Amino acid sequence: MSDSRFFRANGPFSLGHIAGVVGAELAQPERADEMIHDVAELADATSGQLAVFCDARHAQAFADCHASVVVTSRKLSSYPHNGSALLLADDPRLTFARIGKLFYPSPRPKAAIHSRAFVAASATIGVDTEIGAGAVVGENVQVGSRCHIAPNAVIADGVIIGDDTVIGANSSISHALIGAHVRVAENVSIGGEGFGFVPGPKGPMRVFQVGRVIIEDGVEIGGNSAIDRGSLGDTVIGAMTAIDNLVQIGHNVKLGKGCIIAGQAGIAGSTTLGDYVMVGGAASISDHLTIGSGARIAGKSGVMRNVAPGETVAGYPAVPVRQWHKQTAALARLIARACDKD
Repeated sequence: MSDSRFFRANGPFSLGHIAGVVGAELAQPERADEMIHDVAELADATSGQLAVFCDARHAQAFADCHASVVVTSRKLSSYPHNGSALLLADDPRLTFARIGKLFYPSPRPKAAIHSRAFVAASATIGVDTEIGAGAVVGENVQVGSRCHIAPNAVIADGVIIGDDTVIGANSSISHALIGAHVRVAENVSIGGEGFGFVPGPKGPMRVFQVGRVIIEDGVEIGGNSAIDRGSLGDTVIGAMTAIDNLVQIGHNVKLGKGCIIAGQAGIAGSTTLGDYVMVGGAASISDHLTIGSGARIAGKSGVMRNVAPGETVAGYPAVPVRQWHKQTAALARLIARACDKD
């Protein structure tokens, strides 16, 4: 259950209303008028709350649960339970996320520019946009409506930000065109110079970086991540892509739509990812590669070759996941034999 000091739930909502909003089936339609006040974890939920059961490993928690209603699938609904109403959905986890948005929608900006913010005279600020203390909005910047520019964020000259976008505290945005409904967390760097150098007689010489960063609609970028601008072309983050904390994306990288990049991953310059690629935590992808749509990169993998669409790779260097499992098993056998000899 959320702490009311930080989060305030909307509602209550009737079971019938919740089912209608998310398109789920209420298995006990006679309980449609029952009121739900909040969402909670399966093991902790009580009367008046809603939980989710989406993994058979949590069957005991489901059996012991005292929630008024549990979101689950038809298959999992056959497990024993404690009399909770059931909301049946094809994808319980996604349905629960949508219900969570019903109770906890994104905060609305306060539609004010703080007296200690600096906004250039040539900047254009949309209606109902909030700009926090210490924020800097440069010359010829365009900020859409209902945006939130948090304290101490820096929006450099010429940047364009679409409607309903959030820029977190202490983030720095330059050389970027940002779409609508984008969420940038705290301490993010977007549009900085990429790591481009050529060897020279007196040491490395920096390569000029005159490209941009294009962030399409619905992208989420976690805290302390960095996205470098292109050197000549653009760095592009496709629509609805989710980037975790502490991610590094190099210059001229192009991500398709709906990608998921987990924390501490790094993608080197001029690599292209197709749509719906998943990159595990701390994985590293070398430069000038092509990762096909639907590919999956396991955590801590080192990718040094192109990856075909739909392929799953793992290991260092990354290989097809079945091959990696075979290598791991073979190595374990070799170590066991060596230990037996000792």
